[in-house]
Amino acid sequence: YDAVVMNPPFSGMHWMEHVLHAWDFVKPGGQLLAILPASAEDGETAKHQEFRAWAKKVDRRNYRRMFRDLPPESFAEAGTRINTVVLELRKEGER
Repeated sequence: YDAVVMNPPFSGMHWMEHVLHAWDFVKPGGQLLAILPASAEDGETAKHQEFRAWAKKVDRRNYRRMFRDLPPESFAEAGTRINTVVLELRKEGER
């Protein structure tokens, strides 16, 4: 696909698996946008660090602005009282 826009489940760290799987469907030159828990950007577990290392590897040119904060508790009305970020990855190559 030219673009994948996703809001994977936040429970546990399932969102990581969903992002990795979705990335396989992005065409060269395409992009992936995912709403993720804020811990995706600053979590300190080994899994969080591995995920960010993978993201940096697959999108070297975008890494400095890969994560963008959403307003605090953006999804409170839907019952999700967690801070979130948007992850943006672009796959190298041409469309």
